[in-house]
Amino acid sequence: DGKNHQERVKIRTRHIYHKKAKVMRFSLSVLSAACLPWLASAGQNHEETLPLLNRDVKTFGAEPGTYAGCLEGEDFFLGYTVRKTRGCSFGVLAEYLTAELPQDCPHDGTKELILLLGEGDEDVARAAAVAMCTNAWHAYLADNEYPWDQVSGYGPIWDKEYYDGNTHWNEEHQTELDKLIQDEPANHFRREAPHIREIFEAEAQGQAFGYPSMDNFENCQLQSIMCCWVSDRQANDNNGNCATPYDENCLDADPGDNTDLCAVDMARSTSSSAHVDGGFSWFNDNSEGPVHCHGLAWGAHELDTYNRYKANNLFFVSMYDHLYQRGYVRNVPGAPMCGCVEKMPIVSRSDCTQVDDDETWVFVWNAGTKKMLARLDYVELDFNACRGEGGNNDLNRFINRLKTEGRYSEEMYTEFRKTVRGNCNGVFQELLTEKGYTYNPQAATPGWTQVYSKGLLAPYADELLKSPSTFTKQADTNLRRLQNADSPVFYIRRYCPKCTRSHREIIYKRLTAFPEGYDFIDLFTNNWVDTNNINLLDFTLHYNMEDALADANPWSFCNYNENLIGFPRDCGPSNFVGGQWNSISRGGQPDIAYYVWNKNPTVTDPARPYPSVDEFGDKQDGFCVKSGGGNQNSGVYRISSGDVNTPEKESLCLQQCAAFPGHTGCEAIFGQSNRGCYVHTQEVARGNGRDNHSCWINADTTST
Repeated sequence: DGKNHQERVKIRTRHIYHKKAKVMRFSLSVLSAACLPWLASAGQNHEETLPLLNRDVKTFGAEPGTYAGCLEGEDFFLGYTVRKTRGCSFGVLAEYLTAELPQDCPHDGTKELILLLGEGDEDVARAAAVAMCTNAWHAYLADNEYPWDQVSGYGPIWDKEYYDGNTHWNEEHQTELDKLIQDEPANHFRREAPHIREIFEAEAQGQAFGYPSMDNFENCQLQSIMCCWVSDRQANDNNGNCATPYDENCLDADPGDNTDLCAVDMARSTSSSAHVDGGFSWFNDNSEGPVHCHGLAWGAHELDTYNRYKANNLFFVSMYDHLYQRGYVRNVPGAPMCGCVEKMPIVSRSDCTQVDDDETWVFVWNAGTKKMLARLDYVELDFNACRGEGGNNDLNRFINRLKTEGRYSEEMYTEFRKTVRGNCNGVFQELLTEKGYTYNPQAATPGWTQVYSKGLLAPYADELLKSPSTFTKQADTNLRRLQNADSPVFYIRRYCPKCTRSHREIIYKRLTAFPEGYDFIDLFTNNWVDTNNINLLDFTLHYNMEDALADANPWSFCNYNENLIGFPRDCGPSNFVGGQWNSISRGGQPDIAYYVWNKNPTVTDPARPYPSVDEFGDKQDGFCVKSGGGNQNSGVYRISSGDVNTPEKESLCLQQCAAFPGHTGCEAIFGQSNRGCYVHTQEVARGNGRDNHSCWINADTTST
């Protein structure tokens, strides 16, 4: 059987070839009768496909009639084992032949092959080597290829349904219902399909698989395949979150999440996979849930190792590693579960696997007929995380490596990046444009005019933010407090669909006048600073427009002045919230838009003067506590970070506390990790004398 044959070949390889090249010279009769009886039949059966090998080799040398090839005048036999996808090629054969040439040979293996195969013409010799290796590969497949339709055991129609995400393999999950074996769950895939492991151990690692015949994998123009799974059917395998009790935790369990699903263009998928001719779905703000994608790719040449064993790799990725080992099943709706990359969903990234091979190749030169023939005698395959350019286990980086090695074209890589993108920026707009739609961001924001955007919320026109503008009411004075009757109040809205919930919509309400010519665009998009721009004094931030109009629920915390970090840096409702800022040059949130309120020019609210701090009593040492000495940890809001231990910083802290609604006290902390300014809104009565703290009590709310 196949397994025993594989073991016999392994033993023979170890004892005869010793994992290295070896030239053996024979008389023609011994060679033909004892060593390689396939020589004559191979030459006869494949003569039409190897015209370059069936010609007399002319002599080249210093004197007419002398042999130019050091091995040309005698029959020889060369066997070598190569590792790590080197295979059969002119270069590898020349390398091994060099080591076996006689010591007095005046040239290396490359020249020897040029003389033997090409009559001194290198191009002819290289083409002859390709033809010889290709012929040997075809001969190997004729005798050893494992038919794909034997993999699942259910036949080609079922296989097609499986790779579309259907069939009982995809839909079932481990369950206590209808079990036939006590203490064993029903639908235990490893028990119900043990042949998948048997095929992996016996055939997948030792012989080439036939490529599946179905439209999912037909004519993969980008030389790559990807599978994406959305469910986990199997518990206790350290992958996904299917777990006991099965009927609670495996009913709709998730795979390990390794990508962002950007969109599904159903026109990409074959109609038999998506069951519709067109349409698309777009996933924003990680709304898709966990998705796991894993792929493979290969070089363009037929003899490229990744190409020759791509069907083995597909079996490993889709049936053994992810189904049998991990239990990952089901497709992204509207797309096949596995298919050529150009037929799959648009995602940010994908893991990948490469095939590494050990192969023993045998070559025979017949001095009488001037022919060289090759045979692939032994195959052993390993499946490993793909090695890419700049990192491993990443399909994009792996294909980048193939591109650098000349095995994948730049044009194909450009098309590949339309599916495996790195991120989801701009996908929505690209799909709309491709389908003939025009995106109008104003339709979803009545009462507002978009003035800036980045990523998926483009396009924009920023003129309304530029000075002078009635929408931002930039004044002709550098004074912070407005000294005339004109209202400085206006509203700006930032929308960030991928931000944390508290930061998806922020309203910036301006309270004091900006200087003429203030760079509003830079303030919000690239350099969020505190110059003429202090929270609670010059502006307030709110969750929504209703709160902003009512001066309700202002955010307490803001920080500023980080180079090239835009709005709102780490501002938050009650404390530091990181990672929600945008920036032109330093990354940050990829998809944001800014809007001005259409009624800004007609707002007549007066400027809000900086509040008086006279309502606070004298400074007390310690943090603010209740009248009985107990800590007050409720209703405390952080206003700023950094040490508050100078008169100037204390004065600013008191002003911001006084501007916060419902303030009962103000607290400054310095010289420790939680340093900053804090405002109290519930009962506090005094400071408790602790070091590194200062407390001010609002005299109007002091409890006795």
